[in-house]
Amino acid sequence: MTDTKRLRVGLIGAGTIAFSAHLPAIRTLSHLVELVAVADIREENARRAAREFGAQAYYSGYQDLLSRGDLDFVDICTPEFLHAEQTEAAAAAGVHVLCEKPMSSSVEEADRMISACERANVKLMIAHSRRFTGRYRQIRAAIERGSIGEVRYVRENERRPRSMYDSLNLGTGYWTPEGELPWIANAKYTQGAALTNAVHETDLARWFIGRNPVSVYAEARIVTDGAEVPDMISYTVEFDNGAIGAAEIVNQLPRGYPYFHMMEVIGREGRIQATDPPMSPLTVADMTGLTQKMNFPTLLHVDRAYVTEVEAFVRAILDDTPPPLSPHDARGAVELSVAAVQSSERRQPVALPLGNGGE
Repeated sequence: MTDTKRLRVGLIGAGTIAFSAHLPAIRTLSHLVELVAVADIREENARRAAREFGAQAYYSGYQDLLSRGDLDFVDICTPEFLHAEQTEAAAAAGVHVLCEKPMSSSVEEADRMISACERANVKLMIAHSRRFTGRYRQIRAAIERGSIGEVRYVRENERRPRSMYDSLNLGTGYWTPEGELPWIANAKYTQGAALTNAVHETDLARWFIGRNPVSVYAEARIVTDGAEVPDMISYTVEFDNGAIGAAEIVNQLPRGYPYFHMMEVIGREGRIQATDPPMSPLTVADMTGLTQKMNFPTLLHVDRAYVTEVEAFVRAILDDTPPPLSPHDARGAVELSVAAVQSSERRQPVALPLGNGGE
């Protein structure tokens, strides 16, 4: 690559994932990327993001951001129900798209996103951060080297406390429509943990096993009082070569519970296990109970994963090469997660691939 041009980026959605991950990554990559504008329906969030991260402008509507006409790409950090609409609008404006996971709320929306970007000849990459996280890249490399033979079983357990972002002091939270639940607990806007969290695990299982899933069985529960969508899910997937993928995800555990992931990959000739580094450098017990200080930057090595992710997309634009994560792979993760939702609702296995419209 000889082109040293800094790409101009507009960020859409200034919420928790933007402030905790994407905006810091863009700032780290200031030699490659210039943050030009920020948009969020909560104008105060957009204003603050622009001020703290040096953007030229902020907007309460993403349409105004796209109408500037001077962006090379957008970084979409909104909830999944907005991804298809915003990606189609960005493609129509001739702007490349980096979009947070999950890709979409449905397979049909994912197909719309792919078609819109292909028609406009712009690049589309879904920000599956674990594809760019040290431990998972090392696991994939070991699999590719043949270190454990053919993969037969992949499992990840993920535990998240409901106060996960509190220790980061982000100054923002989940978008909450007036008089309603936050979007992440609201059935109008999400299907729950299967899409917001477990799409990580469905993507990793497909990536590590390298085959197509043929069926999934899932159980899901609502743990949080008043929530409308499941925040706990457990599932088992069968792949076309007989390999098994499994996961258990809970994202509303009691305050003070450590954020924890455990990945296990078993092959015919070996096994890989990866867990989080100690997340609690100290534990305090007092009259209010047990508390554990969260050492968030070391979690999954997220301090580098998002930088690696954004840089990979920028390099793909500058070098005019395909992004390292195909949108078709991200579509596959959505399809498997949607099938898990359907299985949990029907209380029976669901066959894959899903039919037209994701049914």
